[in-house]
Amino acid sequence: MAKYETTHTAFLGVDLDLLENPIYSDMDVRAAMLYALYKDRAHLSLYSYTQLGNKRYIDENGVFIIFTNEVAAKALHTTTKMIGKFRKQLSDHGLIQIRRNGLKGYKIYVNEVQRTPKNVKLTLPWMNHYVEIKKSVSEWTLAAQIQHWNNMALVSKSKVQHESDVMGSTCIPNGLTSLTPSSLTTNSLNNNGLDDNAHARKGKLNPIQSSQPKQSKPINPYNTLPEKLKQSFLKTFGFVTKQVALELHTLIKQTDVDMVNYIVESAFGRKITSPIAYIKAAINNALKRGDKCVQDMINYYENNVKPHSKINNSNQHTRYMTKEEAETQAQKDMEDLKQTNPTLWKKVQNKIRQSELRKVSRPMIPIYKLGE
Repeated sequence: MAKYETTHTAFLGVDLDLLENPIYSDMDVRAAMLYALYKDRAHLSLYSYTQLGNKRYIDENGVFIIFTNEVAAKALHTTTKMIGKFRKQLSDHGLIQIRRNGLKGYKIYVNEVQRTPKNVKLTLPWMNHYVEIKKSVSEWTLAAQIQHWNNMALVSKSKVQHESDVMGSTCIPNGLTSLTPSSLTTNSLNNNGLDDNAHARKGKLNPIQSSQPKQSKPINPYNTLPEKLKQSFLKTFGFVTKQVALELHTLIKQTDVDMVNYIVESAFGRKITSPIAYIKAAINNALKRGDKCVQDMINYYENNVKPHSKINNSNQHTRYMTKEEAETQAQKDMEDLKQTNPTLWKKVQNKIRQSELRKVSRPMIPIYKLGE
């Protein structure tokens, strides 16, 4: 008998409506797999925007993805030509919209799948096509309850304290949702049972543990960045991830906000592949020079960098002389040569006369027209 074990692994979910809905019956199942790849990437783009503030993959038409046919072909073990056919099927069924993104490829906007009508007989009736989520309104949300149980399980790390405004006890106020696992999804609860459970938890908790404050939710480093640095970084590089925000905080502690912001603004319009590495190098060079503030950096640029950049980047083009100016200059040079070196001047004059004689003695070649 086969042994099945529960394992934690990554998986790619395919919407069953792509298999059940009759409007998708003519679509290749590999196109459904390609749609699953696109949908997964679209969720990542949406998370990057909502949680990290990254506006790189969103425009006036909504969230989009950049997914090349080469990567999709490698993931689905097929060719780019087949991926092009599958992508056309998705586009024809209204599941994606493709728009040109200049020289950077294509933007792909992923649409939702149309649900299977209720009058359609399902091919896979035993599958869970939909998950119904029931919500109950409570002063203490379900997410907070689950977080509390996680804190209870990690006693060595989590310390919980609930203070009552009126009684001054560590019990949970009446009317809140019970913390028992069986009651997490129950809509109506008994208030007396709530009090008993709270007192039982109080007795089980170590007095030292219950006296310590509750852990706060981790703060997103992006939200704590100075606004001017946040805006200039987005304008220059187009994104601020969580790791980038942490690196910027470290650089700010190493110097100050104005110095980091000046480097970011100075990089606008340049092709920089690694923004953090560029900023770190500029900060290290400034500290080695002894710069202590942004004005020191500006002075160094004005006195040492800017003059050389003007010379190297000058837009002065070579001006060519006209025919009259060239003849006048040639006559002047010949007069100077006649005064300084008469022998060489005579040789040059002989060369000029010989050239004129060759032009005169050159035989004329008649040009005949067709039919003559």
